[in-house]
Amino acid sequence: MRKRNLCVAVVLLLLMSWAWYGCSGKKKDFDRLLVELAGKDATIDASDWQRILDFLDGEKRSMGEFYADGVPDEEKIRDYISDFFQHRRPPMEIAFSGIGVQRALRVNFYLERSGSMVPYDAPSGDGSFKAAIVQMLNNLPGGDESNSIFVVNNEINPYPKGYSQFVADSDIFGATKGIGDASHTDFAAIFRQLLDKTGRNELSILVTDMIYSTEAMTGVNAQKVFAEAQGMINSVFKSQVKDKAMLIVKMQGSYNGPYYSFNSTEGKMYQGRRPYYIVVVGNNETMARLTRDADYQTFCRWQELRGYENMWLMETANMYEPYYSLLLSNKDIRGRFAPERSKGDAIHGAEGLEPDRHSGDIKLALAVDLGGMLIDKNYLTDIKNYVVSSDDKIELKEIREVSKEDDMPAERKYLGKATHIFVLQTDKVTHEQTLRIALRNVIPAWVERSSTDDDTNLSAANFAETTFGLKYLLQGIYNSYRKHSDGEPCYFELKIKLED
Repeated sequence: MRKRNLCVAVVLLLLMSWAWYGCSGKKKDFDRLLVELAGKDATIDASDWQRILDFLDGEKRSMGEFYADGVPDEEKIRDYISDFFQHRRPPMEIAFSGIGVQRALRVNFYLERSGSMVPYDAPSGDGSFKAAIVQMLNNLPGGDESNSIFVVNNEINPYPKGYSQFVADSDIFGATKGIGDASHTDFAAIFRQLLDKTGRNELSILVTDMIYSTEAMTGVNAQKVFAEAQGMINSVFKSQVKDKAMLIVKMQGSYNGPYYSFNSTEGKMYQGRRPYYIVVVGNNETMARLTRDADYQTFCRWQELRGYENMWLMETANMYEPYYSLLLSNKDIRGRFAPERSKGDAIHGAEGLEPDRHSGDIKLALAVDLGGMLIDKNYLTDIKNYVVSSDDKIELKEIREVSKEDDMPAERKYLGKATHIFVLQTDKVTHEQTLRIALRNVIPAWVERSSTDDDTNLSAANFAETTFGLKYLLQGIYNSYRKHSDGEPCYFELKIKLED
């Protein structure tokens, strides 16, 4: 009897082992499929998703972890794919395009209707304000009544006529007259709504002049107003910023009507140009999706909007992981080295580095894809915004666009989809080390230029370009993001392994 029980136990163990190995083998097949589908473009689109579902359906017995109540669990599958690529070398962030509930984002649009906003759409103006808003909203796929319009000032109220009527309305401020109190704007309630009420597959867009105002500001010292604004921001921008990204787009529009300075309840007539701002909020995954999803790439062309000037993205999650690779043959290369290949075609390491015998230095050409980011192109290509960390002194000397001269057949697989060449220079590499190149997320210079502490002189040379207290408001928001970042906020980091 004891012998029979032992035989039964052995058989059971063998069956369990076969089942485990079978499941493990299918999981490896699944992983190979994922690499085939997303290993190069870092995107799972609708056709990729269908192939994944077909594979899982064919192996349903061994892949049951991806099902709930007999149907594929989208969230579990997506989480597995994201985690799988995050743990590969190099790690990769995967975009999901046109899958399930992501097919179209729900949009909540907020229009500030305060006394200083109405003159942007005056009948005597050039129409650039309304044109930019309509173009932006029309660039959204599926722009219909499923999206929501709100009018905001001292409170947040639904626009009574619906989405389609808003886009078609020739006088948006006339149609919203009487909604709320236009004498001041409750930014605390508005920003709290943007941070707390923007869901996973939602996008919130606020159009505002970014001028902080309260009910009783007459005669109040400007510095007290700025301190109050930053206190308001600190009370609103808390842990939610870890999951939410915020894009600030500076625009310019014609202005014809009364302007209310910070310490006055009486408006002074002004006709000319004035800045206003588009604020876009979404969770980190949604904001990263915008430039990767073909349906939303037109919407993200802020530079094409009438009146565009600049933009600034705030986030804590190192949202981007651009393609990059050392090149082996390029006009900017000096010295000698042997490539250390990573998985795939990209080269992320160099060994045996020797200085050029004529110049006495080493220059490397690093191809980088700077496309598909919600970052102004001037910021992206300014070497002052990058931090280069290494044991030996290595400098980032130049960032230039990829040219036809760079696109040689032998280099094409390393060039990949890169848009720019980073030129690195050093006298020597003395030992094995990791070179890190990080694009810092710092307050861009345009914020300081666009801010004023005194908006009482409408004839001032900078009045058409500046917003009262802007830098204090944005500094407070940035401080909240910086506080919840892991170290100094960066948009991305490139790592190159170097050996002498």
